[in-house]
Amino acid sequence: MTTFNLSWGDRPIQLETEGNRTFLRLGAALRVEVTDASLDQLEHLAQVTADLADVRRDRIRAARVADEVAAEDGYRFAGVPYKRPVAA
Repeated sequence: MTTFNLSWGDRPIQLETEGNRTFLRLGAALRVEVTDASLDQLEHLAQVTADLADVRRDRIRAARVADEVAAEDGYRFAGVPYKRPVAA
């Protein structure tokens, strides 16, 4: 099995059809054929995406809480200082 990383941000997610074949398009770079996917697999895909949305929602809430606590303490933002490495 080949694994690769793809980041598509807010690019569209949509279904495409070509003849009798169906594809799930994720952004501009990835198209997955789902023509023969079983109903169980499609339902599992829907559950996985719902779980991903929950994780993202929790991260957003956590960031808001950190910002609110920092604001109460008089800071504009909360974060970890980062020093860029010196270029050679």
